[in-house]
Amino acid sequence: MRILLILLLSLPLAYAAQIYGTLYSWETFEPLNDVVVEINTTPEQVLVSRDGSYSFSVPDGSYLLRARYYENNLLKLEAEEVIEVPQNGSYRIDLILFPTFEEEFLFDDIDVSILEEGKQSNSYLFIIIAIFLISAIFAGYLYLKNREKEEESEPLPEDLVQVLEIIKSEGGRVKQSELRKRLGCSEAKLSLMLTDLEHRGKIKKIKKGRGNIVILK
Repeated sequence: MRILLILLLSLPLAYAAQIYGTLYSWETFEPLNDVVVEINTTPEQVLVSRDGSYSFSVPDGSYLLRARYYENNLLKLEAEEVIEVPQNGSYRIDLILFPTFEEEFLFDDIDVSILEEGKQSNSYLFIIIAIFLISAIFAGYLYLKNREKEEESEPLPEDLVQVLEIIKSEGGRVKQSELRKRLGCSEAKLSLMLTDLEHRGKIKKIKKGRGNIVILK
């Protein structure tokens, strides 16, 4: 009976999805420490991230993920994200914490609006636009870095490996016309392969006369 009870209690954990990620400061784009992170599961889960990372186990469903950073017991930065968990698995949700427009204390629920009419409203609009642009730039930067890592980890196709081996055997540089003779392929196919290798950062082409010199990087 005790064993059955233990198995029943462990089932939600065994089939729970994991939500995890890193918390970044909008000013430095570096991981932010000592952030209060909460998610509105039942019961609600709350943790304090000491190293800029967090992780929750949740069943499938829709949730509000919120992160708050305090200085001297006063809320300074925050981020919110509505997330959908359609099924079990791991979901990475990185958050960028931006300056808050509300005063909130760590131990008191006090919300004070600081928006004013006139010139100040225009200033806040400018800040919102600037924050949006910074967020978009940072998201693009993370996407490009992830793409570069994926491309570096992917094994090269055999035909590209053969091209690199021929260039190495020629001392690291070879004429494109000579490379075509060694490979016995069409000019169009060779051009595509060289473009692919150039994109991967493996070679460099230098124009010389009517042809190209292919150099190994």
